[in-house]
Amino acid sequence: MPIVNDFQLIEFTDANFYLVHNLADESKREGFDFIKRTIDDWHSRTNNFSQPGEKLWGLVAGTELIGIGGLNRDPYIKNLNAGRVRHLYIRETYRRMGYATLLMNTIISQAKRQFTMLRLFTDNPAASKFYEKLGFQKTTGVKVSHVLILTKAVKSIGS
Repeated sequence: MPIVNDFQLIEFTDANFYLVHNLADESKREGFDFIKRTIDDWHSRTNNFSQPGEKLWGLVAGTELIGIGGLNRDPYIKNLNAGRVRHLYIRETYRRMGYATLLMNTIISQAKRQFTMLRLFTDNPAASKFYEKLGFQKTTGVKVSHVLILTKAVKSIGS
């Protein structure tokens, strides 16, 4: 099914972060603890997506938060030009409708402004295939399963 037109892409702030709590129960039932970790890290300020180039986005359909996805500096390597896809999650009833792609296109677009590569980790075979369709390449290493080399727009002289 295609994306419905009744959605809004939001950037999370302290004022609207409460919406993320609505995803915690569903994600936990599915065996994904990273939404709870997102909540804990935000409130403790361990990771509230506030460094240069970082953001956490949400998709709201009507009044319901249907998904989140974020971009961080990659804390697992010393390369300051490496971004990391964080905490991508779409409610089960909204999957395979293009919402994850919409969030990932937003993350990739934002990452190109700050980073030269984008890394992530997943051990989920379906998620792995999804990321590979977006151009990510499988790789091996500590806390990484996929990488996407980004090309930054280069301004020409006189532009």
